[in-house]
Amino acid sequence: MFYRGIPYDLDLVRCRRALVDRQVEGGLDSMESLAVAVGISRSTASRFFSGRATSLTVTLKILEVLKLKFDDVARPRSDEDEAGDPRGGANAKPPTHKPQEGPGSAGIRIHRTGS
Repeated sequence: MFYRGIPYDLDLVRCRRALVDRQVEGGLDSMESLAVAVGISRSTASRFFSGRATSLTVTLKILEVLKLKFDDVARPRSDEDEAGDPRGGANAKPPTHKPQEGPGSAGIRIHRTGS
């Protein structure tokens, strides 16, 4: 996950366990009830739990309902974590889509530009 351009590792297993804990407690009964409690769509809640991008604001609201703190589940990636990352280290940006070329394609390419 990237928040404000900084890469973070998010412990989604811990988040999923917290969701189950809230369900066992009776505070939530489904992904839909979590979404309603947070004030987001069910698809946004599902996107969070599948590790796809959500805003920092949405992440913080979800964590609040799950009774978790950001520091409990998010860790900034270090340069060592990024050393083998093909995206290029701590200053890496999320990858951009690059369409395949072939018969019938327009041949358009999307490139990342400098800061």
